[in-house]
Amino acid sequence: MAVRLCCLVVGALLAALAEAGEEYPCPHSAVVIHAADAASLPEACAGAGDALGFLGAAGLCVGMAIEVHVVHALPPGLDAESAGCYVHPQRQVYVLAPAMLERPPPSAGTAPPLRFRSLVTHEVAHAVAASNFSVEHPTLKAHEYIAGVTTIATMPAPARARLLAAHPGSGFDSAAQISATLFLLAPGWFAAEAYRHYRKPGNGPAFLRRVLAGEVLAEPDEF
Repeated sequence: MAVRLCCLVVGALLAALAEAGEEYPCPHSAVVIHAADAASLPEACAGAGDALGFLGAAGLCVGMAIEVHVVHALPPGLDAESAGCYVHPQRQVYVLAPAMLERPPPSAGTAPPLRFRSLVTHEVAHAVAASNFSVEHPTLKAHEYIAGVTTIATMPAPARARLLAAHPGSGFDSAAQISATLFLLAPGWFAAEAYRHYRKPGNGPAFLRRVLAGEVLAEPDEF
C-alpha cells in the first residue's frame, strides 16, 4: 500500500502531469475522473464511490468536488513503490493507470498488490478526510489511519482476508500506539492494524470523528 500525500507539489507541475483523455463525472457525486484510457473510468469511479459511501456512512461530509487523474507517472520525490497520491489544497488525486500497476506475483508471505479500485478508494479517502478535519494541520498518522481503514473496509471480503493474512496482528490497543513512524516503516501492516483497531468495540465511526476533531492522533511523532 505504497501511497503518499503530495502536499508540496506546485500547480505548474500538476498541469504537466495531467494527461489528455476522457473526462468522466461520476454519477451521484462531485467526483470527476480524468484518464487517457477510457477503460479505467468505471473502475476509478467505483473506487471513489467506495470511499464516499464508507465515510459518508461514518458521518463525514462527502459532497466536496474531487478530481481523480489516472496517469502514467506520479510527481517526482515519492518513493519508487508509490502508486498514488493526494494533493492538497487543490483537491486532486493522482493514481497510476492499471497497466502501470502490473507487478510480478508477490512471493510467499508478502501482501498482494493494491488493486486499482482500492488505490482510488485510498486516495479519495485522503481527499474526503482533508475536507473534514477540524484541525489546521492534521498529522500523517491521522490521515493514514482514515485512508487505511477505508481502503480495507471496502475491499471484497476475499481480498481483505488475503491482505490481513499477509499482515498478521491483533490491532493497535490504543491511540498511543498509532504512529507515523510505523506507517513509514510498514504501510501495509499499519493499515491492517488500523483496520483491526477500528473494528474493536468502542472504536469504529466514533473514533474516526475523534481523529477528525483533533482529539486523538493530533500530536506529530518525534523523529
